[in-house]
This record gives sequence, structure tokens and C-alpha cells, in this order.
Amino acid sequence: MSFRFLSELMHPIADGFGGNYQHLTNIGLVLSFATFSVAVLADLTLSPALFRLKNFLSVTSAPLEVLITLLYWGIRAVDKALLFPPGFELALVPDLSFHLVPAVALTLDLLLLGPPYTVPAYGAMAISMTIAFLYWGWVELCFSYNGWFVLPGFTCLLPPVADPVCP
Repeated sequence: MSFRFLSELMHPIADGFGGNYQHLTNIGLVLSFATFSVAVLADLTLSPALFRLKNFLSVTSAPLEVLITLLYWGIRAVDKALLFPPGFELALVPDLSFHLVPAVALTLDLLLLGPPYTVPAYGAMAISMTIAFLYWGWVELCFSYNGWFVLPGFTCLLPPVADPVCP
């Protein structure tokens, strides 16, 4: 449902470089979809290689989705203007399907249905830090083409200017 909604969602950000995949949420959705797709294939084929790949993807995607959920709902509670351009806000069902359901489903799968952690803690932290730096680079690349950040709150990262969005 989230991907169908996303493909039908048209707004100025979707027309910019990077399209809807400038948002970490949407990148997380792709990774979550890949994780669950590999999990289904692993369950159907009983392939040890697919189970190893699913475990690696799960250790990667679950923390990312939890981070996305915590950041999104935390920022939203403080000031929606930091997340949404003027006149644009998601309806409740797509909002929950983007920003809550993946984190809950992946966390339950990782903690209750998965085997003991197959990736060491340092490896999981290295994966998370790599994703963070890659996303930072992606945001900067999109900014260099578009001249604007994907989230209004990112403008607070620029040198100080009179911006009413930034606190």
C-alpha cells in the first residue's frame, strides 16, 4: 500500500533530483520491502543462504526503521513545519504505513522470529554509520542539484539566515 501511494504522490519534491527517494523514510521502505521479500523467499525455499541474507538485511533495516520512526514522530510532535512544506501533510493511514508499521513489524521479526543475532554489535553499528553517512551524502547531492533540501527543517543546517522555519 505504501509503495502504491508513493508512486501516485505528486508534489514539487517528487519532480526534483532524487524524486521521492530523497526522504530517508522512502529509502527505509525499500530496504524493509527487500528484507521481507528475502524472508518470504527464505521461508519458501528453506535456503540457508537466503536466511543469512535475511538476517543481515534485518539487522540493517530494523534499526533504520526504528530510527526513522523515532525521529519522525519526535520532530512531528515538536513542529510539523520542520517536516512538511506548507500545504502538504500526509493523511493518517499513509503516515502510519510509512512511519510506524515498518518499525514495529521489523522489530518484532528481528526480536521474536529471528535467530540470535548473526551480525556482531560492532558490525551492526558499522552498517548503521555507513547508512547514515551515505544518506548525508545523498541529501547533499540532491541539494546541489535542486537548490533546496527535502525537509524544510534541513535548511537549519545552512549558514544562519532569517529563516522562519528554523527555531
